[in-house]
Amino acid sequence: MRNLAIRPFVLRVALATWVALGTTRAMSGEIVPVRPDSNEATRAAAEVIVRGIWGAEPGQFGKVDEASRPGPMDFAVTDAGLYVLDPVNARVQLFGWDGRFVRAIPIGTRTADFLAVDERGRVAVLDAFVRRELRIFDPTGAPVAHVALPQSIGLASAVWLQGERVLIEERHAAVHELNVGADQRGAPAVVARSWTGRPCRGRGGTVQAIREGPQAVVVRTAGEGATSGSVTLQFPRAMSAIVGLESDERGRIYVATTSPSAAARGAGKTDIVLVVLGPDGRCTATLSLPDAYVTDHYRKLGVSRAGDIIQMQTTEDEVRFVRWTQPAPGAEGGRP
Repeated sequence: MRNLAIRPFVLRVALATWVALGTTRAMSGEIVPVRPDSNEATRAAAEVIVRGIWGAEPGQFGKVDEASRPGPMDFAVTDAGLYVLDPVNARVQLFGWDGRFVRAIPIGTRTADFLAVDERGRVAVLDAFVRRELRIFDPTGAPVAHVALPQSIGLASAVWLQGERVLIEERHAAVHELNVGADQRGAPAVVARSWTGRPCRGRGGTVQAIREGPQAVVVRTAGEGATSGSVTLQFPRAMSAIVGLESDERGRIYVATTSPSAAARGAGKTDIVLVVLGPDGRCTATLSLPDAYVTDHYRKLGVSRAGDIIQMQTTEDEVRFVRWTQPAPGAEGGRP
């Protein structure tokens, strides 16, 4: 078994804090330029909090060397630690925030795509494409539910557990609440209700990110007492894709996109550009992170309740999870 001790290190990244126009109101439809500026880059401490080699032992991660190169597909950031979906080894692994392997939960399938963990430690794994099924386990790892996805749900793109509620996102747009019973034993679940946009922590209601042309993303919030509105993020280069939409308990929203790297940084390579929006809709930080992976997976970034940014990275030798911490307002390299 590989020792999973924390290894701190320092990377030079484009990390700048920007304040939008002083008259900007909360999600008021403003167009906000995204301008990571290397002249204002600050030295950001990043920790490798979990790492493990490829393999099947506890603390290692499975990979199949075929065309798509599947590896760890998804992960969940919780107060208890980091849960990682390791479908090649048919399990979910839990690591503590000290980097140590805690335990593995057998999930009985090697084709799971998405993972969710609630505040009680219940685990849900969603097979969106092959078996089209959802499995839920209690905090001890015992199975408590196993249902098929309703035929009415097309391409699933995420899953959440919220108390007794089970939510499935479809095509990064519609979200469906499912009625899931312990006695269904693989029978199709029933859709109780549906809406647009994924849950937004810290604000209530929902958030949605919509690509608008090659260089713009519209971020919309709505519903359940949340302040409704939108902000348009205007990127300096054409985007390849939107690869992340997260939120934290302080009401901040995190939008991640990939863009081709500058020619000097290597032809054919991409960067992850992460934009952080404050509760008032202002852009508070922009981070440029490496987009270096050798495996197929569905989640690049996760965000803790407090706002720590966790990135999964894969190399030919290992999987590692890196924690990036935002600077305080007015810190070195930022604008007060």
